[in-house]
Amino acid sequence: MAGDDLPGRADDLAVVLSVSEFQLAHAGTDSEEDDEEDPPERSTWDKLEFAEHLGELVAERLAGVLAGPPDHLHNPDYSTVAGRMDRLLSDIRDGGDAIVHVLSHGLILPVPNELCVVAKDSLPSDHRDVDDTVFGITRFLTKAHKCSGRILLLLDVCHSGVGIDPTTAITFPDRRAFVIAACPSKEQAWGGRFSQAVSDVLKGLAQGHSEIHPSERFVRLTWFKDAVHKRVEQLSTDAGHPVQEVVASDLHGLVTEFLPNPWFREDLSAVMKLKNYWDLQDFIVGSVDSSLDVDHYMSRASGRDTAQQAQLTCHFKGREAELERIRAWLEKGAEEGATLCVVTGSPGAGKSALLGVVVCCAHPQLVKGLRPVMQSIPTKLRPNPRSRVAAVHARGMALSQVVDAVAAQLDLPLPPEGWTTQKLVDAVAGLVEEPLIVVDALDEAMESVQIAVELLLPLVNREDRGGGRRRACQLLVGVRPYWDKFPRLAEAVGDARQSLVNLDAVDRAGLREALTDYIDEMLGDTDTYLTRGEERGKVAQGAAERIERHAEGGEFLKAQLSVRYLEAAAPVTEEERERALNRLPLTFAALLETQLSEERTHPWARPVLAALAFSAGSGMPADRIADVAPEFHPWKAQPTRADVRSALDHVSFYLRRDVDPTYGTTLYRLYHQELVDHLRRHPRGGPGLLSGSHAGRLEGGSGAGTVTAS
Repeated sequence: MAGDDLPGRADDLAVVLSVSEFQLAHAGTDSEEDDEEDPPERSTWDKLEFAEHLGELVAERLAGVLAGPPDHLHNPDYSTVAGRMDRLLSDIRDGGDAIVHVLSHGLILPVPNELCVVAKDSLPSDHRDVDDTVFGITRFLTKAHKCSGRILLLLDVCHSGVGIDPTTAITFPDRRAFVIAACPSKEQAWGGRFSQAVSDVLKGLAQGHSEIHPSERFVRLTWFKDAVHKRVEQLSTDAGHPVQEVVASDLHGLVTEFLPNPWFREDLSAVMKLKNYWDLQDFIVGSVDSSLDVDHYMSRASGRDTAQQAQLTCHFKGREAELERIRAWLEKGAEEGATLCVVTGSPGAGKSALLGVVVCCAHPQLVKGLRPVMQSIPTKLRPNPRSRVAAVHARGMALSQVVDAVAAQLDLPLPPEGWTTQKLVDAVAGLVEEPLIVVDALDEAMESVQIAVELLLPLVNREDRGGGRRRACQLLVGVRPYWDKFPRLAEAVGDARQSLVNLDAVDRAGLREALTDYIDEMLGDTDTYLTRGEERGKVAQGAAERIERHAEGGEFLKAQLSVRYLEAAAPVTEEERERALNRLPLTFAALLETQLSEERTHPWARPVLAALAFSAGSGMPADRIADVAPEFHPWKAQPTRADVRSALDHVSFYLRRDVDPTYGTTLYRLYHQELVDHLRRHPRGGPGLLSGSHAGRLEGGSGAGTVTAS
């Protein structure tokens, strides 16, 4: 498994304790399920016939994700449990991580209200020496707090929620123990369902069903706890019993690194073996920082969609003069160069393509993985790599998120009280080398005005009070020309000392020529047109003229989408070519319907896309898509995990992906608001969507709704 390759994980410790037989067991009791609810204290213990099998199963599944197999102690006596746990604490005294899974009976000692685990030979609860024969969780966690290492405790015992209490009084950075419990303090754990759920979730993780993003080195415990709870709910429902609630201590934070992600990718040598740009993005995000939306910058810079094969070419066309201006701005020193450069233009004008090229060429880590791609850009236009670059795709982000992303990418040490905008500005100004900070899609941020006024403008106006540097950084911003929304930014960029690149001031003849070259090169990468140079040139010229004349903005993005249509049409004769060009869809919705109408379309493609159209924020995880998609299926069928994954692959051309900041899972969303609007109007499709004139211009046109791609 990938866990074997993770640095520093060879000493992972894991122990599974399972107890099925007790010296003081009830006589004649067949099953705990038949008992009425027991009091917290017991004098005798029912036999747990399922414990051995489930303990073996948990141990087996843990071995599938950890560097080594865990110890499984079945039916241990008290001295064995105490000795093994003391040895585990000794092993992590100076560092390391440990996982302990317990399946047994739970006992609460009234003084001091301590949860205890019953061993094979534990004394009755009314015995005066009972606390010497049961394993005390509170005492164990108190000892764990003195270690440098950390422990994840998985408790499948009755009243296990009491085990959370010792962790709550310790601040998160200092916490050494994290508890996930099968039930709240006053409730029972039934039938080993928690252990079964832990086993099932670990199995799904190892098999790739969990959708944990491949840039995540570890599985976040927030996701793990919720996934186990969801599985326990299903097991309870299937058994016809009340739902058992899984509870946990505070699990947020990057220090909860217990379960390696088997699908994490890191090896640079594997980059050229990856099958598509999305795989390449996964590698780069893992190598740089998850806050860098590499899919956004890389796909725009390359002129490709992430679904295409990772051929080492770049189809950036039509903005050479503007790229040369930005490169010249980047190379000017602080004394003569502007601090701020703003790239503006209407939706689809190519702002993100320009910024994507800059980020991919200038970022010290990105340029290593993408050098063969970026070498397609002439040397005189290619920005030089910088030692420090932070790039933020601000769509949907709050000010605090942008601040955190910039700080993380510049590797700035976290202040004791956390980041504020002023602290970040001071930290950036204090760097030895001047960084480049790129903020794209500013107008699409959730707190766009606050980001501009409270962060960007202070960075522009900051001068080092010590006189070491005239400017804090170079700041490159992509924003639509909504100057009534950003009057102070407009005033700043209007200063003669700053720089403005307006992509709406374009020569139409030059645009047609650039579109022709772009489409020609894209078609040249297809099997259909590879050896048909003359026909390819005519198709590219005709498509470029039609797009430039009728597309109403977003020309390059629509040209990229049209290549798929033209490849499928594959005209041979002049008559076929004219017919294909006349039918060329000119809206994102029409291009989508063209693909969905093809016979080879995946049966779950439209339901999955419709589900995503009704998502919010950064998108929807695959398991949630599986819950929503049946609403839009003709027969209300239920997709399997494989159905959803296959459909997402099939329509990946229309998707963008993000990492869920809480759970570390992959979030999917549609990349353009016009697609959202269209699918909300027509979630189930229907006849007539591509008939007549609708083939080129569906309801809403290219300006339907607020556009979110640029």
